[in-house]
Amino acid sequence: MPHFSGRKPFTQEIFNRHVAEMRSLLHALELRDSFEDSETRPKMDMYETCHDIVIEFDLPGFTLDAISLKMNGVTLILEACKPREQCEGKFICVERGYGLFHHTVLIPGNVDICAIRAEYRRGVLRVICPKSCERLVPIKEM
Repeated sequence: MPHFSGRKPFTQEIFNRHVAEMRSLLHALELRDSFEDSETRPKMDMYETCHDIVIEFDLPGFTLDAISLKMNGVTLILEACKPREQCEGKFICVERGYGLFHHTVLIPGNVDICAIRAEYRRGVLRVICPKSCERLVPIKEM
C-alpha cells in the first residue's frame, strides 16, 4: 500500500504547470483578438542557440522612442508606431508599412524572464532571452 507523504504528487505539479501555460496562451490569444484592423504585425524570427532564445522583429525606419516592449507573464508584447511620411506628390504605389504595429509572442518556459534584454540595430529589434537552468525533479519509486 502506498504511503502518503503529505506532498502533492509529481503528476499534480506537471498538471498545474500545464494549466498555467494554457492560461498564458489563452491570454495572449485574447490580446491578439483585441487588435484593431489598422494594426499590422511585423515580420518575426525566433531561433535557439546554446544559451539563448532569440526573437528578431523587422522594424525598419522606426525610432527607438516609437518602440515599446512589455512582459505580461510569459508573453512578450511588442507595440510600435510609425507615422506616414509626407510627400508633395501623389502616391502611385504604397508597399511600405506605417501606422500601428503589434505582436505578441509566448516565451518558452525554460527562459530566465528577469534577464531578458533587447537591442535595436539596422532596423531589427533583437530580444535575447537567456535560458535558465532546467529543473530536474528526482522521481522515487516506492
